[in-house]
Amino acid sequence: MKCEKTVKWIVSVVSLVVICCSYSTGALAKEKVYKWRAQTYAVPGSVGYKALDIALKDLKAATNGRLDVTLYGVGSLVGAFEQLDAIGMGIFECGFNAPAYYAGKDPAFAALFSLMGIWGDTSEVKIWSYYFGGLELARELYGKYKVHYVGPALVGAEPIMSKVPLKQLSDFSGLKIRTAGGLTSELFKKLNAMPVKMAGGELYTALDTGVVDAAEFVSLAENHDIGLHEVTEYILYPSFHGTTATCDFTVNQKVWNKLPGDLKAALETWIFELDARFDYMSSAESTRALKKMTDKGLVHTRLSDADMAKARAISLGVANDWKKKSPMSEKIINSILDYLRLKGSIN
Repeated sequence: MKCEKTVKWIVSVVSLVVICCSYSTGALAKEKVYKWRAQTYAVPGSVGYKALDIALKDLKAATNGRLDVTLYGVGSLVGAFEQLDAIGMGIFECGFNAPAYYAGKDPAFAALFSLMGIWGDTSEVKIWSYYFGGLELARELYGKYKVHYVGPALVGAEPIMSKVPLKQLSDFSGLKIRTAGGLTSELFKKLNAMPVKMAGGELYTALDTGVVDAAEFVSLAENHDIGLHEVTEYILYPSFHGTTATCDFTVNQKVWNKLPGDLKAALETWIFELDARFDYMSSAESTRALKKMTDKGLVHTRLSDADMAKARAISLGVANDWKKKSPMSEKIINSILDYLRLKGSIN
């Protein structure tokens, strides 16, 4: 009897210890802080950098400090074109970048960035991404590089800042113009321009020294933020090439897999805040920037409706050629065009 009581006592003590340890371990796991680093395409101080910085601070507050992401500007950790590999190798945990920079890896990244001149506006891209298979295709593409695609954040119409007037499509003949590469380059080549691929942080010097005559880069606000109005004289806005552009927030796949379910859900919800903030802040600041630049004497130009329609037709041809470049390009471009046909935006 005494032995039986002793055994029951030991079992009770062990059970209590297990319960306490389980509670302690669960509490510690629940309160674990994940400190990450993120690099963005944007220059510190620009509206694109500010929008992401604010959104990341909101993410930290919303997760009670458990997701703490330190932001670095373009080129601070690695070059903009090396960011995909760096995240995949775990050099840093996450990033926000223009997928067109990775077109050398797979041409499909350029298609994910934008079908130049074909998208109507940011809402079309968002609807395709979340309800017509875009998110799944993006995750399939990024997954090949050990990177998890959280979601897109979009900005509206892009300008072209130039040292020469661009009032019609024929003005692009012989023009040295900076692009992010991919479909944009092909579109400008069709207009007999000479596209030059470079990151956004290099644009001011390239324009100032005559390496390029013109540049297309994200929003009008960011062009102003990095001082492009100081080294150009003309603004084509909105341009035919970029009715919208997509940037992606991505995370190293192993890092993502280790993240608790509630923090994964927090990130997948947070991407909607980042998208809205990125788009709305850029739109608001672009309105102000256009006035500032024209007040300083820059000339605001637009293409005729006929030229805009011609550019869209050329863009559609470029997209149909581009989808032959890789299996993923074909899947992504066919998916986008099928959605736009269903919507009635293209024939």
